[in-house]
Amino acid sequence: MKKLLFLVIIAVSVVACTQKAENTTTADPHLFGFNYDSTAHMDAIKATFTDIENYDTVSYVTKYADSAKFHDNGRLTNLAENVGLQKGFIAAGIKVKVKPDYAMWSSHFNFKDGNQGDYVYTYVTVTFMKGDKSVDVVTFQADAFNKDGKIIEEWLVYDQSNLASLMK
Repeated sequence: MKKLLFLVIIAVSVVACTQKAENTTTADPHLFGFNYDSTAHMDAIKATFTDIENYDTVSYVTKYADSAKFHDNGRLTNLAENVGLQKGFIAAGIKVKVKPDYAMWSSHFNFKDGNQGDYVYTYVTVTFMKGDKSVDVVTFQADAFNKDGKIIEEWLVYDQSNLASLMK
């Protein structure tokens, strides 16, 4: 009888201590994407920073789709106009340096309409230098990528008021 009572206690303890399987998935309609701290898309943005610093517009354009759109402080431009702006800096003798302490992350979204989207977001400080003058410009940049890994749209937000002093 003692053995039977002992077995019952062990059986009850095992059943009581066994974890129950619970469904941990969520049906939150607002959760439709993932964030990453390292992706090939982030590497492409880092490569554009290097291209800008080296004034390598030939390499720079290879990261973008031919039809890429730029929203430069709300002003819609295209790839040729963006490269033209860089060439203007070159002609004015302005050097560009991207500070390495930027914040960057990538997101992949599965939209409700069945489409997908890949984006890279960056908070970056860019130093523009001419002679003994330099200006730091803090920029928020968001880039959308197509399935081929090319940038198709870029949003840039920054305070450009200090840049005018270098263009003289």
